[in-house]
Amino acid sequence: MKALITASISDQVLNELKKKMEITYESWRDTGIIYFDLKELLQKLEGYDIFITAADDLKKAEIFEQTNLKLIVSCRGDPFNINIEAANKKKIPIIYTPLRNVEAVAEFTIGLMLSLARHLTHIDKVLHSNEFEVLDFEDWINYFNKFIGIELFEKTIGILGFGQIGKRVAERLKSFGVNIIVYDPFVPKDIIEDFGTKVDLDNLMKNSDFITIHAAATDDNDNLINEERISMMKKSAYIINTAKGSIIDYDALYNALADKSIAGAALDVFPIEPIDEDNEFLKLDNVIVTPHFGGNTQEVIKRQSNLLLQDINLWLNNEKPNHILNPEIYGKKNSDLDSNIKEIEHLKKEIVELCKKLLQEGHVIGSAGNVSARLKKNGADIVLITPSNVRYDEMVPNDILLINLKGEVIEGERNPSVEKQLHLGIYKQRDDVNAIIHAHGIYSTILSTLNLSLPPVIEELVPYLGGEILCAEYGEAGTEELAKSVLKSLEDKNAIILANHGNLCCGSHLDGAYTVLQYLERGSKIYYLARLIKEPNLLPEDTIDFEKEIFEVFKESKKI
Repeated sequence: MKALITASISDQVLNELKKKMEITYESWRDTGIIYFDLKELLQKLEGYDIFITAADDLKKAEIFEQTNLKLIVSCRGDPFNINIEAANKKKIPIIYTPLRNVEAVAEFTIGLMLSLARHLTHIDKVLHSNEFEVLDFEDWINYFNKFIGIELFEKTIGILGFGQIGKRVAERLKSFGVNIIVYDPFVPKDIIEDFGTKVDLDNLMKNSDFITIHAAATDDNDNLINEERISMMKKSAYIINTAKGSIIDYDALYNALADKSIAGAALDVFPIEPIDEDNEFLKLDNVIVTPHFGGNTQEVIKRQSNLLLQDINLWLNNEKPNHILNPEIYGKKNSDLDSNIKEIEHLKKEIVELCKKLLQEGHVIGSAGNVSARLKKNGADIVLITPSNVRYDEMVPNDILLINLKGEVIEGERNPSVEKQLHLGIYKQRDDVNAIIHAHGIYSTILSTLNLSLPPVIEELVPYLGGEILCAEYGEAGTEELAKSVLKSLEDKNAIILANHGNLCCGSHLDGAYTVLQYLERGSKIYYLARLIKEPNLLPEDTIDFEKEIFEVFKESKKI
């Protein structure tokens, strides 16, 4: 197997790939070459099975017809430079790297916004130029007055496009005390309302102090920000574009900036790229110009490298990659998935609603804890699970991942909870369990830190939980050691206490697991408070035996 790599790859991943195949590594960053000429690219690809690219032009069908490529890997989140139809005809999978640069672009956007507000690049440019001269205090005063800035605090920020980047920009802007308004006809109002107000585009143009663009480029939004809409902007307003040059009428924008109809702009993308020294916006002192640098970080290279390595490994093992642009070449992704889309979407919403309820009731804080649910259809198991490191107050249904019992991601762009092995281990061992909640309620967590089990001190603990709830031995979060310890101690019961980790509750459905959690936390509180006075009395054995029969009935009827 031979691979040509013209994208940027981390040394660690490059070394891993070299163990698996013959590698030719010619990063465009080192060679300065991006292949736009068909003949040159065909010659270059001769003899290769895999092509790992970032920006080379693969739009011509001949590339797929006249080479022996078996796999294409694009280090992009939007591989618009690849002819998907031609790849499909040859059954060539296209792996891509979604979300590789979303953090970088979001941070870059905030940096541009602050730079515009405080004239940072203009100040720096003047101070580094020959025109800068301070002969007396009056000269300094002139500069001081010339570059007076504004604060973001209490300003209105208009976000056009509320996808992965737009949302991250909003998250980062929260701490600045701004008023956020959003235009995105494809995002539900309730999701936007967690950050600000959903408005129409003209409203956004008229009322924003800063407008930042994060929409995908489509035929429908070509020149969406046209001359008429630019004329709606406040004279004091700024516009930032880190998305696509086609979204703004750049001629109209230039005219508005040149005659100071608007305060300024920060532009990282242009209709024709790469930009050069003749770019007309470089003449304007109220514009920050950057050459498509939004995703230009070391972390992006590491992130895309890790994503592609994971998927190449799956492909080499004859498994379907997680991030594939053309899954249709594999046929149906998952017949159960296709036939149960509505059920899955409903379950995602249920999980998010439950997570927010757990947060409100103090069972979880921040992003700690996790929730999952299983769908069992025609012998196949699909597990929906909360993502890693997403705060419950910010979680939305699209954040919920679908994984199989191997832990492989079927659908979703984030990483599943680090405790996925804990959930999957129980699902594999217990056919009666279809929902799991791992939480950190105060009283069950107190017992967990004391390494105490919860004995049957009140009657409802037995029919709903199954009897004495043991405290499993300690294991680090996300480890196989912890998963094995839990399986060993859980047995056929519906709950367990995790040493120094809170609790874990099971049910045949989400409501059942939540009911178990409530009884566990209530029982833990009663037991802990009673134990402060003296050792509590346990239920009589015959009562426990009778209540266990009810527990079995509950399990069979799927009441819990």
